[in-house]
Amino acid sequence: VIAFFRGFIQESLSLLLWIFAFALTMLLDGYLDPYLSELINNAELKRMLSLILIFVGVIFIGSFLIKVLRGLIHWSGMGGLDRLLGVLFGILRGAILIIIIFLVLPENIKQSEFIIHSKSAPFLNEFAPKIETFFKNMISNKNSAMLDRNIAPIKKT
Repeated sequence: VIAFFRGFIQESLSLLLWIFAFALTMLLDGYLDPYLSELINNAELKRMLSLILIFVGVIFIGSFLIKVLRGLIHWSGMGGLDRLLGVLFGILRGAILIIIIFLVLPENIKQSEFIIHSKSAPFLNEFAPKIETFFKNMISNKNSAMLDRNIAPIKKT
């Protein structure tokens, strides 16, 4: 329903904006440290504030640009198509979100009668392993890229 009112442009670009903001935040990690050094002495707090400022800044600027673009789309008379595509995109995004939630569930809950006999079980059994492999490959590639840049990956404890 929300996707209908927001439309495809706002839905898709908002999702891409969050991904872009996260990637840019990781890329610019430490960029604001010299500017924050005058205000904050604690290295962890300085890094955290730097990451938050970059992320929020990218989201703020990107949201403004998306609203301008959405206005242009609706002004051009393509608002109906934008809303229809927004609904389809919202359904896809919801399906991916359900798969991700399923992946992080503890194994005992995944094997419960409620999940096994649910209407979504065939869908989850087919697509969850594919999404899991995708994320594992993405994390593996990120760690190897970080090693190439001499940045230590986050270690699991």
